[in-house]
Amino acid sequence: MENQYQEDEIDLIALIKSLWLQRTFIYKTIIGFAVLGIIVSLLSPVIYTASSTFIPQTSQTGSRSNLSGVASLVGINLGGSISGNEISPNLYPQIIGSVNYKRALLDLPIANPSSGSSVLLKDYLLKQEDSFNALGAIKKYTIMLPVTILNAIKGDKKSNEQVVLNEMSVSLEEEKLFEALDGILSLNVNSKEGFVDLSASMKGPVITASVAKGAQEILQKSVIDYKIKSASEVLKFNQAQVDLKKIEFDSLQNKLALFKDSNINIIDSRFVNKLNSMELEFEIVNVVYQELNKQLEQSKLQVSRDTPVFSIIKSVTIPNTRSAPKRSLLVIVYTFIGFIIGCGYILIKNPLLKIIREIKA
Repeated sequence: MENQYQEDEIDLIALIKSLWLQRTFIYKTIIGFAVLGIIVSLLSPVIYTASSTFIPQTSQTGSRSNLSGVASLVGINLGGSISGNEISPNLYPQIIGSVNYKRALLDLPIANPSSGSSVLLKDYLLKQEDSFNALGAIKKYTIMLPVTILNAIKGDKKSNEQVVLNEMSVSLEEEKLFEALDGILSLNVNSKEGFVDLSASMKGPVITASVAKGAQEILQKSVIDYKIKSASEVLKFNQAQVDLKKIEFDSLQNKLALFKDSNINIIDSRFVNKLNSMELEFEIVNVVYQELNKQLEQSKLQVSRDTPVFSIIKSVTIPNTRSAPKRSLLVIVYTFIGFIIGCGYILIKNPLLKIIREIKA
């Protein structure tokens, strides 16, 4: 056993000695990767991040929060329990990942500081895609060359296909824009505390803030539309019924007034019977009309009652400092990678050459 320990100790010393003898190569590798890290950090685009934090408040938030507080005392979490006509914040990622949401966000007008005019987000992203990116070009035609060739081949095949643009189809251009939005937006739902954090990361600080604000408003509008959909349908139906009954009400009212004006001096039995019949019909229509108006007002109250309110904890502001790239961290990471590659090359070089000689022999 002692001889085995001595052999292991001798092997470890030999490895350290081989690294020390090749320290010049390791230094060169470290310096080379450090320089590469500096180049990558300088060529990487500057990214800004703007975010907002809000709490979705509903009609049942207060009672649910009280019940959740009591349940938490015994270790039960009721944070995810909501009524069937409400949408859980845990489903917000599904909303921002939907085609309808992304299309609405791409049609968002944003201010372009460079031109001083307003431009749609999709036009801005297409322009950014067409602009030259040195770091992206290097990656595209070096380490990503096989993928670039495959994408070019697939693109040529798809370009010859007939694309029918409707609500169920997504064009190739939209697919690229949707992928860009996936890299721009970030949504974090804290189910325990009940707040939602939505952020956007882009090159320009003003545009980043505009996109973050628009993404928040479109998300909240989507949630509100879903929540009040049932009540809104009832409201539309009641409004249509009131409009129809009002036409009948006005028509009978005018008809009754015209009949009275045309028969002022007539008081025979036929006139009285006709008048009573018309007044009875008008009274019935009037009662129905008044009842429909009550239902209409109740529907309006129900829509207002079902409309969720979002309490903004942190509003969107224009960022003053960049969030990426972290240049010092990039240089450190590349330097460490250079150290690992340099040491690994020295350690596996001789055993690998020995294996190759044995295979050839």
